[in-house]
Amino acid sequence: MKKNSHPLIRNTFILTSAGLMNKIIGFFYKIFLISLIGAEGIGVYQMVFPIYILCVSLASSGIQTAISHYTAEKRSTEGIKQAASLFRTGLMLAVSASLILSLALYGLAEPVALHILGEERCLPLLRMMALAIPFETIHNCTSAWFLGQNRSGFPALSQLLEQIVRVLSVYLLYQILCQKQTAVSPLLAAEGLLAAEFVVALFSLTALAFQNGPVRKLPSPVKHLSRTAASFRQSASQILAMALPITGNRLMLNLLQSAEAAMIPLRLEQYYGSSAKALSTYGIFTGMVMPLIMFPCAVTGSFSMALLPSVSEAHALKNNKKIAGTIQSTLMFCLFLGIICTAAFLQFGPAMGNLLYHEQQVGAYLLTLAWICPFLYLTTTLSSILHGLEKTMNVFLHNLIGLLIRLFFIYFCVPRFGIQGCLWGMLASQLVTAFLDLALLKQSTGFSFSPAAGILVPSACCLWASGLLSLLRRLLPVLDAGNNLPALLLSCGIWGCLVLLPAASWGKKLIRA
Repeated sequence: MKKNSHPLIRNTFILTSAGLMNKIIGFFYKIFLISLIGAEGIGVYQMVFPIYILCVSLASSGIQTAISHYTAEKRSTEGIKQAASLFRTGLMLAVSASLILSLALYGLAEPVALHILGEERCLPLLRMMALAIPFETIHNCTSAWFLGQNRSGFPALSQLLEQIVRVLSVYLLYQILCQKQTAVSPLLAAEGLLAAEFVVALFSLTALAFQNGPVRKLPSPVKHLSRTAASFRQSASQILAMALPITGNRLMLNLLQSAEAAMIPLRLEQYYGSSAKALSTYGIFTGMVMPLIMFPCAVTGSFSMALLPSVSEAHALKNNKKIAGTIQSTLMFCLFLGIICTAAFLQFGPAMGNLLYHEQQVGAYLLTLAWICPFLYLTTTLSSILHGLEKTMNVFLHNLIGLLIRLFFIYFCVPRFGIQGCLWGMLASQLVTAFLDLALLKQSTGFSFSPAAGILVPSACCLWASGLLSLLRRLLPVLDAGNNLPALLLSCGIWGCLVLLPAASWGKKLIRA
């Protein structure tokens, strides 16, 4: 395939490569962090993190999506200068909102920690992470601008830079604490986050300053506002018309995550009768299980980032055939990846938990959450397509329904069944949201889908691979993972080859599509 003929595939490949490296570094970073602050410390950090994400989402999530959408759309219809003007307006709106939210979170950190999260140890983390909100906002908007131009190099590089700076800063701070003989606390993770976002924000501003494009040629923000106030109002209204529903969608999602951060430990405490046990269980779930489940999102997340400008451009040009083909290929790809990941977690989940974290609970949770993979990966990419088709209100309603389902399970099932109640809620939520997204896309575009190719083929490949691996383990006991990491890696490699070999011809047809 020629490079310039397939920007979607090129951008997905670049973002996925960086994303996989990012996930691998982050995976080992999380193991290192757990060894420093323990499962309970991870639980405290995870209680604060949704509050931080909530503020970042309020400041930039909707504007970020609008920038990527309009950059791709205007670039193909009205020209890059109009897209650049919208970007400058969106960036100013997002940064202004982020500064307000940063000051508000810093000032209200104490009541949030004591009365909402119910944990005094969250106070210094909230104040530290509040300082990072404007820096991440700059990074998010700049990445959306470059991605809207089908220039995925900056988002990929900045993503990788952020993770590397975070790991190095935490390691250096840990060495300083050791020299001073000071106890390590969850604040260490928040300090690493702030350092990473600060460096990446500087990198973003540098990239904008040195790029050879119309953003640099535009007048300064003050002159731009004073000379073209009417144009600014028009650009702001255009961006906000798309950004506000998306922000509402993300707001509900992050409100649920914040509610989970506060509710799950409290409901788990009712189940276990111990606050320490509840925080430890929550730390295992969020710090050990979810990173494994979310690891393949390095692929689907990159794919969804590249999908938005591609679908937006096709929608602006009224190329319905391209949109339908993109949806069909996306659906088959996500189902193929999701089914393989489900089978992999069912096959190797308990061994992963024992060998990576020395926690049997991790394996048990993975066996339950494994079934979420196809629907989780589908909703990530289908939501991006719907945003590109300007179906933002529909995405908001679908996610709202999913959030209410999760909230129901958390409130009513966790006190009776423990963390399993939360896992069941996640499964039900993702299942309903995926089917609602598919129904809307079917109604809007009329795309076709083959259940045999999308479901039966990968399922048959996984069954074949699992059966043959079981036979090989009987013949070669060395392949039994047990407590042996090399054996686990070898078994995973053999299983992966056995899955991909019969699926090779099907995969070639999917790529051609």
